[in-house]
Amino acid sequence: MVSQAGTLTRRLFFVGAILVWSAAIAIGQIAGGLTETTNTRLGGNNYIAGTVYAPNGVPINTRMRIKLTSPEWGDILATTDESGRFVFSQVGSGVYTIVIDREKEYEPVSHEVNITRARSTVPETYFVTIRLRAIEEKKPRPGVVNAANAGVPKAALDHYENAAKLARDKDYRGAIKELKLAVSEYPQFVNAHNQIGNLYLRLNELENAESAFKAALKINPEAFEPLLNRGVALYRLGKFKDAETSLRATLKLKPDTAVSHYYLGRTLNKLGRNEEAETALLTCLKMSPDDFREAHRVLAAIYLDRGALGRVVDELETYLKVVPTAPDADNLRKVLEQSKRALGRE
Repeated sequence: MVSQAGTLTRRLFFVGAILVWSAAIAIGQIAGGLTETTNTRLGGNNYIAGTVYAPNGVPINTRMRIKLTSPEWGDILATTDESGRFVFSQVGSGVYTIVIDREKEYEPVSHEVNITRARSTVPETYFVTIRLRAIEEKKPRPGVVNAANAGVPKAALDHYENAAKLARDKDYRGAIKELKLAVSEYPQFVNAHNQIGNLYLRLNELENAESAFKAALKINPEAFEPLLNRGVALYRLGKFKDAETSLRATLKLKPDTAVSHYYLGRTLNKLGRNEEAETALLTCLKMSPDDFREAHRVLAAIYLDRGALGRVVDELETYLKVVPTAPDADNLRKVLEQSKRALGRE
């Protein structure tokens, strides 16, 4: 009886599993009560929310200018509230930097946020904590320079900025053209190569995206963003062994990167190495327990292969709780019912 139910569960699960596979990368959900937000109108339904703290660890008690900047979308200016809190809404996918650089008493500071999906069924929130540092007495105030663009000739930077404006207007082809001009002016322009890859990912031209990330890594083999982005592109291309190599390289650079563990788990699952995949996915969920909802679904599939129906039930119940409107939610509920029936938990 258990074998028959398990077989039916497996069949139902994998029919549904084809429909949803992409990652949901965020930290928590906005629970309400936020009175001030800055609408970015960038075509997504994500939030970036955070708090700015003074050097003593206490939230600032005055409004402070804050900037959301991206090579693709340009700059969006806002302020915190009187408690140091800020929220950017309707954020699309891309690499963003939160910047505070106009305060006389504090060093310029920035924090990077990488959003890989523009929209999700349940809006996602990326939380950021920024702690300010006082400027040392008699020390000249340093300017804010994007280290990735340091030393880039002005002509190349001009093309790069033109590309950002075009991408903001969703003219991705035009933006790619400008970025290629930037690269022709300065072939070592790692950030331009990376942004070319990001735009090709948006256009679902995965081979071109992977080539652009590879070009960036030829210049700097330890550039984290191109390494991670290439791993994602290779995963989507079905080049799982190469994806594993790229993703493991990101973890050597930043071992605590949950998204790298997530995609590594997905990749290892595709390679049939489910014990390793389970470890990677559980690590990602431990780091960000409210993120990566699809990890629960993949874990359910792994446990199904083992016949561990109790764990299948746990993972599917969790998944359906956080993604109740999944496109195949009804099908997954049938899987859940069949698994419970096989375990005698009706």
